[in-house]
Amino acid sequence: MMIQSMTGYGRHSRHAPFGAVTVELRSTNHRYLEIGQRLPEWLVGFESEVAQLIKRHIRRGRIDVTVTVQTPRAASRRVVVDEVLAQAYHTSLLELKSRFGLKGAVTLDQLLSLPILSVADEPALARQALWPSIRQAIASALQGLLAMRRAEGHRLLRDIRAHVRLIHTRLVAIRARLPRSLSQQKRRLQERLKLLFGAAPPVTSAQIQEALALIKDVDIHEELVRLESHLTHIRQALERRDSVGKKLDFIAQELMREANTVGAKTNDAAIAHHVIDIKGAIEKIREQAQNLE
Repeated sequence: MMIQSMTGYGRHSRHAPFGAVTVELRSTNHRYLEIGQRLPEWLVGFESEVAQLIKRHIRRGRIDVTVTVQTPRAASRRVVVDEVLAQAYHTSLLELKSRFGLKGAVTLDQLLSLPILSVADEPALARQALWPSIRQAIASALQGLLAMRRAEGHRLLRDIRAHVRLIHTRLVAIRARLPRSLSQQKRRLQERLKLLFGAAPPVTSAQIQEALALIKDVDIHEELVRLESHLTHIRQALERRDSVGKKLDFIAQELMREANTVGAKTNDAAIAHHVIDIKGAIEKIREQAQNLE
């Protein structure tokens, strides 16, 4: 299974002995797989079969299925009235009118407004006989939808890989800059301590606490290692060519956590600039991951 986007469209029309079938499939982003179906009333019994066709190929997304069937009216449709039910309705209405002392006659309009009295019925050929052609139309539309989802997924894949390369480049630059940055920060810390303590102690407890607050760990090697590790996990996930959207979104969150720590620990303009680029790339990865199945 290839990496897919969650957005796509597929349409297929075909002629059959009973008329023309048109199937449209639309796919949009969704946290889980959700299937909405608009079928002719006489095909509602096949909803589970339609859902199974889709579930074989799609794991996430909102899928809207529309099936329309055009048949010659004279040959395919007729109005069927349930006369037994109509008689039962009529009798019940007369009894109610008598019980409550109501006036007026029971009209045909009143009877026709009652549920399931008349339906537009398809010929005996319908349902099971029509299903194979409709199933083929759905399968063909599904192939078009999947082709679009895969093409979009391939584009998103290229974009994510480009952002991963950008992050790696910025991490290499940060590592190259780090020795100089640490040296500058230590020198500033020494100057600040001289101003704090002066040349001659005694040193008070308050001064010790302030010095401890200034002496913080400005080394970001551990964060850089974790950032590279997360990038490796992204590369591995993309190579699996499976449903990776949720996993990439989680890894991107971890990347952002480490990038924020790097930005908070360092007081270096050059590194800060690289961190901004890294965080921007991570946001792009998250956006694209949320479009992937």
